[in-house]
Amino acid sequence: MTKRIVRAAIHPGIGIARVGNSRDEFFIGPEVEHPDPMPPNFYKDASGALKRQGARFRIYGFDEDDQVVAELTAANAVITWTAHLANKKAAWYNFEIALDIPEAVPAARRNAAMTGSRRKQLEIDPGERSITGQPDQSPIAFDSGRFLDTPVYLGELRTDDAGRLIVLGGRGISDTPFAHNTPYTYANNDGWYDDVSDGPVTARVHVDGEELPVDPAWVVVAPPNYAPTIKSVQTLYDVLVDAYQNKFLMPVTTPSFTQHIYPLLRQFSGTQWVNWGFHLQFGWGGPNDFRREDYMRRLSTITRDAQGVTDIYKELRLQVLHLFRQQDDATDDPGKWPQVHGDAAGLDSPRANLALTATQYARLSAWANGTFLDDWRGEPAVIGRFEDVPLAEQPASLDKAALWYCSGGPFHPGCELTWPMRTCTMYYAPFRIRERRDDQEAPDYGDQLTPQVATSEYGPLYASRPGDLTRWLAVPWQTDTASCYAGMTGYDPYLPTFWPARVPNHVLAEAEYQAVVDTTRPLAERHLAFDTRSVWPRFLEGAWLDRMNQMITDFGKMGIVERRDGPPDGEFPSQIYVESQVGFSEPVHFQRNLDSPPNHKIHYLRHMLQRRKQA
Repeated sequence: MTKRIVRAAIHPGIGIARVGNSRDEFFIGPEVEHPDPMPPNFYKDASGALKRQGARFRIYGFDEDDQVVAELTAANAVITWTAHLANKKAAWYNFEIALDIPEAVPAARRNAAMTGSRRKQLEIDPGERSITGQPDQSPIAFDSGRFLDTPVYLGELRTDDAGRLIVLGGRGISDTPFAHNTPYTYANNDGWYDDVSDGPVTARVHVDGEELPVDPAWVVVAPPNYAPTIKSVQTLYDVLVDAYQNKFLMPVTTPSFTQHIYPLLRQFSGTQWVNWGFHLQFGWGGPNDFRREDYMRRLSTITRDAQGVTDIYKELRLQVLHLFRQQDDATDDPGKWPQVHGDAAGLDSPRANLALTATQYARLSAWANGTFLDDWRGEPAVIGRFEDVPLAEQPASLDKAALWYCSGGPFHPGCELTWPMRTCTMYYAPFRIRERRDDQEAPDYGDQLTPQVATSEYGPLYASRPGDLTRWLAVPWQTDTASCYAGMTGYDPYLPTFWPARVPNHVLAEAEYQAVVDTTRPLAERHLAFDTRSVWPRFLEGAWLDRMNQMITDFGKMGIVERRDGPPDGEFPSQIYVESQVGFSEPVHFQRNLDSPPNHKIHYLRHMLQRRKQA
């Protein structure tokens, strides 16, 4: 007997769409943790334009015991979807540094010369759009918003063949209505706008003539993902899980090696395809290749000596643990893991480099000391298609997969979202953004937003309206993407890095891949090709400001790191990630394995914060 549905909920709770410059083509973002690979050259259309990533939302019906009864679609329910996208970047405050860390400084308004009611003209807000939950509905556009007097298209709503909602974002257009207004910084360019956005997703649902209460969701339209199947060493999902500890979620005291430890280690090895330093340390055949079977066997098992007393590999686990950076590690050794810039990048601070979340480190500590489930049976099987996920697990799969492919740091300011997301007051339940009601006016925080006000109970972290999540990010996003390189003068030319799984640093180019898979070539030549990396932003030319401006117009030409098959002889990994569909001609004088471009973002930050101190 089918149980009665008493409520419904939209999943994912936070959906991620991404901009692209393809006119018509798009794809759906990840709905499982390890989606099956797309065919080669999938992410761009026939003209070479980058496809948009759509965020698909589904509705699930739950019984009085809070168990999933069914997915609700046009086949068994009457549904009306509503979404509201907005972009408020230009009307918000400058990004200087995350406002929830000790190094925070007050942030002045962007476009401060526009005052009073005129500031509303800086908000791109086309209002709500609704669409019926019938299959394959025609697009309904968010096209009535304006930046000053300039119309800005933020995206559209569609439905799939079952009436599920698909939200598409903008086409990556960033511009200024002012002549000779060249961008001059990575984060705060006055007079500029872009077409990322965010806002709530709601639905009215009737089943058998009865309207059900429905938990809403939120959609975020983010910049492109240039390495779509590679996970960051710290994901946005990790950050949110940490924020929920002892509030919405109870800590895991006995972690599973397979579920909690191995995914983190594997993400370090996965980063080999987007950063040369990670390749040397964690990549195929490297000293800490966490995909190597014999290494995993020692790390994953509690093996006793002949007397049944000594945990033989405990010392190895402890050594691995001590290589990781903890929160507020006073030593701030840039050689500690992860070798990634932190929220206070460029400053003399424990937060200059990224640390694991407290939750991640606690689980690693338990594992290193022998408190973990010894459940490793080799590389775990994964579900590559959402249709194969059991019904009861589908809502959680959607919630996790959407955020699993977003960066969890550094929040400087961030790729998809940024530092407010680690504040639990942003949510009313796990993965549910707390929305500010229409009758609740948002406070005016004055000409400067101080760290004290920003993080107070009267500040902006306690309720959100459309556009409130993405307003903290760089404007336009391309200037930040074109500034986040790897390496640090005086330490290492390749490390630390910023967001290599979203914005690659060093990649295996097509020519080297073809050499690797050509089994007629000498093996030594193939190994040399495999160990050769190309600088991903090598096509951006000139000085820093020139490269930022070129990224604004040419972001769709940048290569996409795609998964391909390795050669059949077993001499190399079975899966290799390759820079594909580059829309530029190779630079004439380019040499591979060059250092990354100078890390101007770090130098700029140091300079600006030093000026603030002197003032």
